[in-house]
This record gives sequence, C-alpha cells and structure tokens, in this order.
Amino acid sequence: MTLHTEFFDIRPVDHFWVDIYHLMNSIVQPRPIAWISSVSETGVFNLAPFSYFNICSMNPAIISNSIFFNRDGSEKDTLKNIKATGKYVVGTVSFPSAEKANISSAPFDSNLSEFDEAKVQPVLRGPGEPPFISESPVQLECELNRTIPLGQGAGVGTLVLGNVKTIHLSAELKDCEWQKGISPRFMDNIGRMGGDFYAKTSEVFQMPRATVNK
Repeated sequence: MTLHTEFFDIRPVDHFWVDIYHLMNSIVQPRPIAWISSVSETGVFNLAPFSYFNICSMNPAIISNSIFFNRDGSEKDTLKNIKATGKYVVGTVSFPSAEKANISSAPFDSNLSEFDEAKVQPVLRGPGEPPFISESPVQLECELNRTIPLGQGAGVGTLVLGNVKTIHLSAELKDCEWQKGISPRFMDNIGRMGGDFYAKTSEVFQMPRATVNK
C-alpha cells in the first residue's frame, strides 16, 4: 500500500468554481443517485437525477439532496416544484436504467416532461401527486422539511431536506426480509463518479463492523 506523506494545496476560493467542481466530484465518489420525480403547479411531471444525495436522520427518517442552480443562475425545475408543492418522490437508478436517467438530466424546457423525453413510464398516483418511477424498485415518498439556500447563482447549491413519509417497495420484494435490508444485487444501483464516469455496485464484499471489547 502506498503511503502519502507530502501534499500540495488547492484553495477553492483561488480558482474558478467549475475547476473545483470537477476536482471535488472526482474525490467524493461513488455518490448515490436520487432520481427525483416532482410535479409543477401546472401539472407537468418532472424527472431528474441528483448525485448529491444522502441520509440525514433515521428517527425521524430524513434524506438530503443538494440541487444546484442552473449555469445561468436560475432555479432548476425540480427545486421549483418541490418548493411550490412540498411533495416529491425519490427513486433509485439501477444499471439497466442508467441511460434513461442520464437523458432525464438534460435541460429540457419546463413545459416538457422528462418522463416522455427519456421514455420512462410514470406510475400515476392521482391529481397533483408526483408519479412513481416504473424503472425504480423502490420509491421514497417525501414531504419537504425545509430548503437551506447556500447562496445565489451558478455553482451554488440549495440543500433540500425531505421527510420520508412512506417507503414503497416493488411487489417483487414482498417476500424479502426488508428489516435486514434489500440485497444490493437486486437493487443493481449505479454510483456517480467524476467526469462522465459511473460505478456499478454489482460487485460487492462484506466486512463486519469493527467493535471494541469492553
């Protein structure tokens, strides 16, 4: 194993934010991807992937997403919809759905639905409700807890905290012991890396959590 004992320094404030963006994305990886379904006030279904995604709390269950402003400084449709309606659904992205998730990340006009553009079948849930994502075996039905703006303009994120109201599992999992978790081989999730790279999670290993004898 290589030991690293000498370093050179990079101060983010001294560099263009896009350069730091590429560097940080290559360091903080692999990142889980939240495929977020939302609906606009006019009823347009929106679908977009976000890799700044994690768990914040378990009791109560809260997840986080950081949604950046567009390069022109405007808010993304997903953030607008969540702030306006307080509702959204988070689905997972499996390897077979990677290309569709990537298509849904494109900057389509607000009046177009990424479900249509990426050819993803929505699972309708009633008027004003963001649909489930048929390509995802798990749906986290979320209610907005709060948004925390971290600034304004390009390269700035807004932290979105969501209360997980209901966890919806595919009927294919009805016989699984969900209390012990879902097999990563069934989920077949992908992770976001730096640049145009992604990681598959089909190759896994197990390691018992370290303990201390007292």
